[in-house]
Amino acid sequence: MKTLKAIFLAIFCLSGSTLFAQSTLDGKVLDEAGKPIPFVTIGLMAAQDSTLVKATASDPKGVYVLEGLPSGRYLVKTSAVGYHENFTAYFELADSRKSLPNIVMSVAVNELDEVRIAAKKPFVEQQIDRMVVNVEGSIIGSGSTALEVLQKAPGVTVDYQNDQIQLKGKAGVIVQIDGKQSYLSQQDVVALLRTMSSDNIATIELITNPGARYDAAGNAGIINIRLKKNASLGTNGALSLAGGSGIYDKERASLQLNNRTAKLNLFGSYSLNRGGNLFSLLYTSIQPDPTESDPGRQTYGTSTSYLPMRDLGQNAKAGIDFSPTKNTIIGVVWTGLWSRHTEDGTAQSIFSRTDGGAPYLQADTHKKINSLSKNQIANLNVQHSFGEKGQLSADIDYGQFNRDFTNDLLFTNTISQNGDNASTNALFNHQPTTVKIRTAKADYSRELAQGWKIETGLKMADITTDNDLTVRDGLSDNVQINPELSNHFIYSERVGAAYASITGGIGKVGSLKTNVQLGLRMEHTRSEGNSLTLNQVIARKYLNFFPSVFVSRPLSNGRSLSLSYSYRIDRPNYQNLNPARSYVDPFAFSQGNAFLRPQYTSAFELRYGLKNGIFLALGANLTTDFVNSIFYGFEGNKRYIIWQNVGNAQGYSITAGLPLTITKGWQVQTTAMGYFNQYQLDYESESISINNLAGRLNVNNAFLLGKGWSAELSGWVSTPSTQFLNISPWLGSVDIGVQKTLTEALKVKFSLQDVFYTNRWIARMDVPGKLVSYAKVQWDSRVALLNLTYTFGNQKVKAARQRRTGSEDESSRAN
Repeated sequence: MKTLKAIFLAIFCLSGSTLFAQSTLDGKVLDEAGKPIPFVTIGLMAAQDSTLVKATASDPKGVYVLEGLPSGRYLVKTSAVGYHENFTAYFELADSRKSLPNIVMSVAVNELDEVRIAAKKPFVEQQIDRMVVNVEGSIIGSGSTALEVLQKAPGVTVDYQNDQIQLKGKAGVIVQIDGKQSYLSQQDVVALLRTMSSDNIATIELITNPGARYDAAGNAGIINIRLKKNASLGTNGALSLAGGSGIYDKERASLQLNNRTAKLNLFGSYSLNRGGNLFSLLYTSIQPDPTESDPGRQTYGTSTSYLPMRDLGQNAKAGIDFSPTKNTIIGVVWTGLWSRHTEDGTAQSIFSRTDGGAPYLQADTHKKINSLSKNQIANLNVQHSFGEKGQLSADIDYGQFNRDFTNDLLFTNTISQNGDNASTNALFNHQPTTVKIRTAKADYSRELAQGWKIETGLKMADITTDNDLTVRDGLSDNVQINPELSNHFIYSERVGAAYASITGGIGKVGSLKTNVQLGLRMEHTRSEGNSLTLNQVIARKYLNFFPSVFVSRPLSNGRSLSLSYSYRIDRPNYQNLNPARSYVDPFAFSQGNAFLRPQYTSAFELRYGLKNGIFLALGANLTTDFVNSIFYGFEGNKRYIIWQNVGNAQGYSITAGLPLTITKGWQVQTTAMGYFNQYQLDYESESISINNLAGRLNVNNAFLLGKGWSAELSGWVSTPSTQFLNISPWLGSVDIGVQKTLTEALKVKFSLQDVFYTNRWIARMDVPGKLVSYAKVQWDSRVALLNLTYTFGNQKVKAARQRRTGSEDESSRAN
């Protein structure tokens, strides 16, 4: 620890030295008539990898000034509402003041019936270090839920039977909202996204290989959902209303408000998501059911569930940014999420000794679920710039998640075909959960000479969960608490982290040089799982170092080549550690494992990119102590899922992106992924090797039709794949949408999602002599929606503050 302190002390001392160079860049932005354009967003971008170095906005005279810049090779990007984006030629910036020639921007709108139609962002964009799904402005993304939009992202799949989110065929994804890690279980995250309206989402970022500034958690990567925040001057806002239906009704609404002045920014948003859905399950199985007299006996089972669901979700956000001086910003943000999810339906399980034979047991179940959740997070943040040389930011977060969950199963067991010996039984589950999150962090960055930059920071996270499960069972008229199935589980986790990274250019040849970032993150973890019911305590304490390396080399003609490496950890959450049983039906339950260990992943990526956005990326992930849910059958007709460290895993992927302009007004974004995963595990004392070769294709078409009309056609298809022990067939879905711009402020959108009703989850498991099963899950996915969006107020854009909260792990780096 003394050595670590010495390293950070040396870094801070170095950052205070006089080896800093400053340059100033200025210029002017004009329209085609030679008139100045105010409030143009000016972005200074590094030539080697197009990363954003600094941003500002032009003044009312079209003049812009960027100060305190390191020497190097750059280009300037300008963007404004109603104008084409503009990129300057590359230029060198030395230790002096440089004035660029006037930048002339051309109008990007058509005057059709006095309606202005501007060019729009593609639904999917590949940036230097992440893939971005532009939900805001998307026709097919409007009026949906966050979970539905997430499924449209390339490489993302949702396992609806186990409530897991996967990226490129791998579980272990960290889901953030505005950079804040929720620290919830995957099941709770899926439930949260199911009730969040997409109309409040700006973008979804897929980051598969994060750097040292990020938390080291998440072996498959990070999915960051960024909510809308208006950056315009004055008072402005947006209102969205949506309604539609599939099998059940859907209603969504959202409101964003913002008031921005030179020193003060007040902002807030609210969204509502209400409607029905459906969970329809077909499950068949063949399980060994041996006896002494008949060791080869088997049970054939068929289970069906039809559960209509109702959701009511509300999201709110309010905050203030205050600038007491030109170098200091103080901010306070509050975020609240409330949801209620109910299910009320029937399930039936039939078991026989032969395929299609007479049943020896039948259970008809009435199932009722009621889940009420509240999630609130408060953030206090301070950001201070030391002139143009360095920046210090500090954040404190406090959050609390509460969920009250009940699952009532009332079932009738029929022992014989004629209904004799029938009995009505009950299994009632009540599971209140509280998660408390406390984080504090500080980050410091400094520009050095010759374009080098250092970043360093400290973070402390303290998470406590309290999960109290009470199970009552017995005959329906005599239900008693079952102490063997009930369990009170408390889990605490404290992580202290420190990181340092340095970025700069080396090996300059002509005007090109290789950009390098070296990072090291240290995390010390103390965790304790305490089952008060079982009087069982599992405590762990460990220290890990997580290096990261990013190298990017610009080539001729706008091409680039980059290589990245990072080492990551995936700690088990409270739900996976809790040994209590959570019943799906009388014959199936899931259970945590208090003895789970963290899994560790080494991730590599090699990327080749062209100036026009075409790219090819190769990736590799090597995981030790791989954690996954394992499916077991027992007692002939029962099954359960438990989380285990099952061995090692390897994953290799190839991703290609191809943006095309077919004709004027027709753009296509194609993303193709292929991946090969290999697992080694022991399943019921048998060594198994699993290989998965699969692929996925996402295509998004955007059309500008004229006279205020535009349209989208998108779809995805995935090849047969093996997700651990589950084998899935060909799957896919198609969405269409059309939009009419009535005025600059008023838009009407109509979309039809999952046109052919093919978006479903199907899995087959075949372990000879152990378990053979087939499962298909369908939901209310074919939905027609009508969406109305109205914007009001001043729309003059000012460069917005880049907020980084105490739970945010995002960094700006070269990949």
